[in-house]
Amino acid sequence: MLFFRFRSFFLAVFLSILLVLSYFSHPIHAESQISRLVSLHTSGDIKRVRITAVFNGRSNYDIMLLARPARLVINLPETEFLIQKDDIKVAGFLKNVRYGMINYERSRIIFEASSSFHLENVVTESLENEIWRLVIDLVISSDQEFERLIKAQRMQKIPEDKSKSSIQGEQTRNWLFTVVIDAGHGAFDNGATGVSGVLEKEVTLAFAKTLKDFLQKEPGINAYLTRENDIFLRLNERMNIARSYGADLFISIHADHIDLSDIRGATVYTISDRASDTLAKSLADHENKADILDGFPLDEPSEIANILIDLTRKEVQAFSIDFAEKVISSLQEDQISLIRNPHRYAGFQVLRAPDIPSVLIELGYLSNSEDEKLISDPLWREKMAKLIARSVRNYVNSHRRQIAKP
Repeated sequence: MLFFRFRSFFLAVFLSILLVLSYFSHPIHAESQISRLVSLHTSGDIKRVRITAVFNGRSNYDIMLLARPARLVINLPETEFLIQKDDIKVAGFLKNVRYGMINYERSRIIFEASSSFHLENVVTESLENEIWRLVIDLVISSDQEFERLIKAQRMQKIPEDKSKSSIQGEQTRNWLFTVVIDAGHGAFDNGATGVSGVLEKEVTLAFAKTLKDFLQKEPGINAYLTRENDIFLRLNERMNIARSYGADLFISIHADHIDLSDIRGATVYTISDRASDTLAKSLADHENKADILDGFPLDEPSEIANILIDLTRKEVQAFSIDFAEKVISSLQEDQISLIRNPHRYAGFQVLRAPDIPSVLIELGYLSNSEDEKLISDPLWREKMAKLIARSVRNYVNSHRRQIAKP
């Protein structure tokens, strides 16, 4: 009897490994048109869960598992989600689900589970009117079994994620001073939520577009955005996009939320391994967790790489600080509300490029009703963007000799 129990256990593990590897390595091919997810449903109990996804056509996909916490990831081509998150009720041992675009060519659905599991079955079915259904059956398992599946999956070569955005900056720059503006968050990463429901990802994108428009009017300055719509970008992808454009300056735009609702005003951050204060550290820790939302672990440089990065970073840190001070001075002159000690520093991952002067600007705090109202006001955004554009112009003029193109 014991023999049959062990045989059944290892058979389940073996079949799960085959399922994961087959759907990781051999995705189903699709037409070039944008796929549309028309429904997403889960059912089951504490031992077994079924996930049913319905598309308007046969969609290319692959499936992978991630640990700590246990997650199922469905990678898709660019997909339009014709569903509302509030309508999705996760069942059984599933805790939550999130979805969205991760770059200009790919989308992702992530299911987080409260316990380890294995894939029992994955089926695609053709329905009427070119509708296709993807059905995934999950069964609760031991942590050891789940780890075996993860290890087996790692034996496969993970395809390199080459987003369209990473190469779109390969173009003639005409020796202009190049600013790359990064609108924080995007897609399933909403960022902070304001007291009346304003989403950080939306106001940062709106502001970034306004700032770009003002910078484009400045002679000798070119401006680009890391994202122009509601997509998810990992923190290192944002900086890679900046490099692809040959950025001379990187500005990351945010509007955060803190528990102290009376705190308001803009803040300008520069990079430092030691935070200037507990608030700066808390915000940096929060922002640095953004990468976890797409299901993949944070990238960590090697020890040797860290040494080289530190040496190079010192060369550009002074430029970052100088620009931060110019922004603060410009905002103060026009009586824009600033937090006390508005130039702060912390270990923001998105600012860690050693070769590009970089700052992170918190427009204000969505946890404060007055700040939320201002940040949502297009006229206020125009005023703020115009002042930052003026700061860029002043920065270029004061460092023209150092930053002049050959």
